[in-house]
Amino acid sequence: MAVKKFIGYLLILAAAGGIVFSLAGLVFIWSYKPVLTRSVKENLALVDQSLGSTQEVLTIVDNMVQAPTIDIASLQTTVESVAKTMQDVDPALETLIQLASQDFPNAITSTKSSLAAAQGSALLIDNVLTALTSIPLLTVTPYQPDVPLHIALANVSSSMDTLLSSMSGITTSLSDARENLANMDEGITSILDTTQTIVDTLDSAKEIISQYQTLLTELTTKVETAQVNATTWITAAAVILSFLFLWLLIAQLGLGLQGIDLLRAHKQYNREKLTDS
Repeated sequence: MAVKKFIGYLLILAAAGGIVFSLAGLVFIWSYKPVLTRSVKENLALVDQSLGSTQEVLTIVDNMVQAPTIDIASLQTTVESVAKTMQDVDPALETLIQLASQDFPNAITSTKSSLAAAQGSALLIDNVLTALTSIPLLTVTPYQPDVPLHIALANVSSSMDTLLSSMSGITTSLSDARENLANMDEGITSILDTTQTIVDTLDSAKEIISQYQTLLTELTTKVETAQVNATTWITAAAVILSFLFLWLLIAQLGLGLQGIDLLRAHKQYNREKLTDS
């Protein structure tokens, strides 16, 4: 029976501790609830403010990305126009090279041949005119041109030699220009590739910014909802915890009663033992 007495005191002590703990828990919950509510609301307000600031920064970044995107797109259009113009120029240069290297020289050579053939006839004409105008019976001015026709034709033929040399230089210049044009076309192609890469990168950045903006909008909505419902949620949590502490308190009362019953049983046993003695 000494064991029952010990257990009875132990149960009463445990019940007393449990009752004190339950009452302390209830007091703590409802005394700390306003502080917790205020702290949660303040923290949610800070989070909401931070999300708003982040949203503004993202808007600024989006505008900063949008501006170069427009500029790069305009530059790309300009470069494409230049490339198209250069592509149109190349056939023209090829035609000019054909003219300067073959058509014009062939025409000049043909003309020189014709002039060479005409020089003999011109010399004959010059001699005939000179002879006819030298006849005393003809009252005409003697034929004495500053430059006889056959010499003039020879001079024209000689000047065409210079023209042939010029055609050679022109052909070289046009060929160099066409080669430089090809190099420029490669450079422009490189520029187009670079600008396209920049455009793709900026588009990717804009897509990421859009995703972040969507995420921030969702977070802001959830934080605003939490701000509105914070008091309700904390009150509900306090009620649930209070119920648990009350349940614990009732359980401790039962435990204490069990301890009291054990002590009563011990006393009853002692009385019966004294009576029997």
